[in-house]
Amino acid sequence: MVLCMRTTIDMPDNLARKVKRVAAERKTTMRALILDAIERSLEEPRRDFRLRDASAGDPADPKVAAETVNQAIDALREPLFRR
Repeated sequence: MVLCMRTTIDMPDNLARKVKRVAAERKTTMRALILDAIERSLEEPRRDFRLRDASAGDPADPKVAAETVNQAIDALREPLFRR
C-alpha cells in the first residue's frame, strides 16, 4: 500500500499558469511536473553562494565613510573624463 500525503502550496498566478502550460505541452499533469522538479532539486548537490570581497578602505578599520567611497569612485572615474 502506497501512502501519499496531500498538501497545498501557494505559488504566484503567473507561475501556476506556466506550470499548467508546460504540463499540457509535455502531455503530463501539474502534479507529475511538480513532483519531478522537486525530486530533481533534492538530488542536485547544494551550491553555496559566496559573495566576492568588495571591501573598501583599510581592512584594519572596517568603518568606511560614504565620503571615502565617493573619493575612491571619483579616483577611478577621473581618467575616463580626461580623455
